[in-house]
Amino acid sequence: MSASARLSVRLQDIAQSLAEVLDEVAGEPIAFVLVLQADQAAQYVSNASRHDGRELLKSLMDRWDAKRADIPAHYNPDLRPQQAG
Repeated sequence: MSASARLSVRLQDIAQSLAEVLDEVAGEPIAFVLVLQADQAAQYVSNASRHDGRELLKSLMDRWDAKRADIPAHYNPDLRPQQAG
């Protein structure tokens, strides 16, 4: 079985696990689109509708095209969570 086929049959499990972790970290439900490449084929899984997922990806591409920060923490290390020490 190819990597893309193995991945495909588990994507819904992966999405459920990811949704649980994101909800825990954010404290609320978080929409996501996860895009993967296996065997030179793009696959995705999302907890958003196709329309909302498309808008989510489009907003990301627009930010990249405008060379804006993906998230503030990428450009401001003070916004990153402090390590317990």
